[in-house]
Amino acid sequence: MKNHIHIIKMGGTIEFIDQAYDAINKQLMKLDTSVDNYLKNVIKPHFEYKVTSICEKDSRDINNEDRDRLLKTIQKSEQENILITHGTFTMVETAEFLDKNLVKDKKIILTGSMVPVVGFSASDGPFNLGFSLASFQSVKEGVYICMNGGIFKCNEIKKNTEILRFE
Repeated sequence: MKNHIHIIKMGGTIEFIDQAYDAINKQLMKLDTSVDNYLKNVIKPHFEYKVTSICEKDSRDINNEDRDRLLKTIQKSEQENILITHGTFTMVETAEFLDKNLVKDKKIILTGSMVPVVGFSASDGPFNLGFSLASFQSVKEGVYICMNGGIFKCNEIKKNTEILRFE
């Protein structure tokens, strides 16, 4: 049986949706770089997944009401593996909130991107997403942040904005 992952979207740069001008048809095109579009059209994964959207916010705008909705969604989920896409500004705070309030019977990984996927060849989004999805095979139950090729407990990590990396 395939591994099943419940992906819960909270917004942030990893869910960046932009527009580009199509010169041939002389119209604006919506470029969908969302996680569900990426999984469906780019990587065609060897696992099953379900996508739920809680909000589409810059993480600086995420509040306790959003975190409560996230918590309830995780508690109701039938899946053991939960991937949360989240903006990087308050990712640690959300991870700490979940770690404090959840019963530890699930594997929860938060990931995001500091650079948008569209128009930026150096985006960390696809790498962080892929690494996070693969990490479910090696972690125990608990809450983790997975960024820049590392997987960390929420109380072991901080965002370094000078070098655009979590450490």
